[in-house]
Amino acid sequence: MAKDVDTGIIGISIRDTALRMSEAARSNGEYKITHIAQGRVRTPFVFSSLKDSSLIHKYAEDLNRLYETSNFQARRAVFTLDSSMVLIKRIPVDVNLKGQRLKDHVFWEVEQCVINPLEEYIIDFEHVPPAEDQEFAEVIVVVVRRAAVEFLKAVFKNTDLRLAAVEVDVFAAHRVLLSNYDAVQEAYTALIDVRKDNLQFAVLKNKEFYLAQEVDYALEEQGALQNTDGSYLSRILSKELRRIIIDSKIGKSVDDVQAIYIYGENVSPQIVEALQHIHRVRIDLANPFRRIKIVDEAMAPEIQEHPEAFVVSVGAALKNL
Repeated sequence: MAKDVDTGIIGISIRDTALRMSEAARSNGEYKITHIAQGRVRTPFVFSSLKDSSLIHKYAEDLNRLYETSNFQARRAVFTLDSSMVLIKRIPVDVNLKGQRLKDHVFWEVEQCVINPLEEYIIDFEHVPPAEDQEFAEVIVVVVRRAAVEFLKAVFKNTDLRLAAVEVDVFAAHRVLLSNYDAVQEAYTALIDVRKDNLQFAVLKNKEFYLAQEVDYALEEQGALQNTDGSYLSRILSKELRRIIIDSKIGKSVDDVQAIYIYGENVSPQIVEALQHIHRVRIDLANPFRRIKIVDEAMAPEIQEHPEAFVVSVGAALKNL
């Protein structure tokens, strides 16, 4: 039976050497997760990988292996870049800037932040109108190296999949949150991605992306992974989130956000429980399957036990193309 190239999207994430794929299809106006699987790549997908053309075929083989052994049906794929490979900035702009003048200004701002010519980057941005108490508008700017996208195109040309879009992990997580949880108007929500080498904090205002900030923090080197009760890492998360809240003028404490959702490779229920003892706001492990139905009967038990590890791949699969 030929695979349907138009039905469904496969979201793909690589974190360290962990490869995850989630296939979502829309039926009767609702998304369903039709297949989900995890495997390994032989080499982490990082900046240094882009310089080694021999890795193109290795990544392609690793993607094909998981795709072909997991009974996926869709062919369109959305690949998520780690936000450490992307520049995300929120920039204030004059309310009168529109069209080409706005684009020229955004590109000028980006030029001040990067070390290579602008031609080596792909730049996208979204205009955010001013709030009632603001005298300026804002733009959310996303900058990615063109070489990373070209490398991915070369990888997918050697697979059974068609690369339909390149996504950023923090935006994929944002999409999962909106699909599974209710957001309160005029409130802030925090997302925390706990990784082995760093911590990724994101804040939503109402239901819109507000900011993202990465904090370098090697969990293994600091011994945080050996602290089984989660108290050590919970204090770090609380301290860094409070700093971001104060620096961004969101509030004065962690309790000034509506809720905190935690996900990623290195998070545990113990960390969540430790944070719940410190703060009065809602704090949960993010569950991408809270409202989105899974119809994959062959889903492995470890996926059911750790849904927070699939936030990014599911979010990519939910991208509306």
